[in-house]
Amino acid sequence: MSLGQELSLALLVLDYLVRLGIALRILIRRCPAADTWAWLLLLLFMPTLSWVLYFLIGENKLGFRRLGRYEQLTRRIEEDAVLHWRRQGVVHEVGRGAYEPLAHLGTFVGGIPPLTGNHVELLGTGGPVLDEIIKAIDASKHHCHLLFYIWMPAGKGVAVGEALMRAARRGVVCRVLVDAVGAKDFLSSDLCGAMREANVKVVSALPVSPLRMLFARIDLRNHRKIVVVDGEVAITGSQNLTDETFEPKRGFSKQRVGPWIDSTIRLRGPAVQALQCVFLRDWLLDSDETLPDVSPFFPVPIPVAGSSVVHVVPSGPGPRPDAIHQALLAMFFEAKEELILTTPYFVPDEATKAAIQNAALRGVDVTLIVPDQLDARVVAAASRAHYEDLLDAGVKILEHEGGLLHAKTASIDRRLAMVGSANLDMRSFWLNFETTLFIHDDDFASQLRFMQQHYADQSREILPEQWKQRSIWARLLDHLAQLLNPLL
Repeated sequence: MSLGQELSLALLVLDYLVRLGIALRILIRRCPAADTWAWLLLLLFMPTLSWVLYFLIGENKLGFRRLGRYEQLTRRIEEDAVLHWRRQGVVHEVGRGAYEPLAHLGTFVGGIPPLTGNHVELLGTGGPVLDEIIKAIDASKHHCHLLFYIWMPAGKGVAVGEALMRAARRGVVCRVLVDAVGAKDFLSSDLCGAMREANVKVVSALPVSPLRMLFARIDLRNHRKIVVVDGEVAITGSQNLTDETFEPKRGFSKQRVGPWIDSTIRLRGPAVQALQCVFLRDWLLDSDETLPDVSPFFPVPIPVAGSSVVHVVPSGPGPRPDAIHQALLAMFFEAKEELILTTPYFVPDEATKAAIQNAALRGVDVTLIVPDQLDARVVAAASRAHYEDLLDAGVKILEHEGGLLHAKTASIDRRLAMVGSANLDMRSFWLNFETTLFIHDDDFASQLRFMQQHYADQSREILPEQWKQRSIWARLLDHLAQLLNPLL
């Protein structure tokens, strides 16, 4: 046997042993069956490439040092904040109300209790939302905290940056945290440089590097969208720091769509401090600041602005990776009469899909509103693969035709509302840092439902009979894409 043949044989044996070891690792881990089968099939049919992919994205790794630090920061800030809220009497004590089990579960998995005395207002989408952010920054006196997945370094994204520079020049402490991947264009822009020169503190979240790839999963992203000003007003929802001119760069399987349609809220009251808590945890994880005393960010007395009970539930890699997923499942099972959902990316795990089907089979009027065109073709195909099962259960599926519906919302029985950054997909449930607000308020739930009805009026219903008449090739492509559900 020649040296070349011996080398080839050695590489084949090495590849086999590595794949076998990874397969055993997957079987030992406590993973959903769908994830396990997806990886085992890749290991079987894709030598070498499969285990390279597994090392990159196979496990929900934040990095041991970062994970330990995040858990420490999370515990310290949460404990101090909850003690502060209890002393101020703004914690909603869980009793036996209609949605109290959801509140109890959300507190357990998310670490933050529901807070009373809030005023919640729908802001809509696009440029007008950025105008409201600019107004809040211009009125700031102590600090401005902004956290976004994407920051557009053009259009009104520049105007927001200029507002922060004005605030910094008059002595307001401005902290900006943006995702290292989602906001990479902003981080390399002249705008970012000018903001730093004006003493705006700009930090990239979850930086990516070849060395980091060895110790942590590089596609774990910070997908939150949070603005907190002076600890008294917050703006949050599904919208990145972008306006109507936003056009993301297109890669494989991407297509041009738009405009992006989001749902954003302005919040006043104690729950602003819950979002402050989320921001500070993420900021301390990636910045060089230590902030030994965070009490200046939690004003006393806490301003009470209304009657809404707002429950902020964050999730992400670390101690509570599935907090939002658990809370959403509880929400779906609480529905008695009506459940309306909007999401751009619908790639559910089996538990989420079953909960939606269960609601429809119980007689709940369930409506799912998704975009008719998505910016990722593979994700769109994987989403369509679930339609027939949902339709058979009685779920009404509407495809919105007025743009890319990017709003992530839910309303239940016109009494409970949900607005946040998390999609109904496994990436949002287990990989990204996300934030969702559960709002216990009949009036606001009705307002959100009115907005959802506006989306529905611009949509086309998927009829079960027509859907089942699609070509065999269309079905085949959708179901092939569905096999990638755990990896999307």
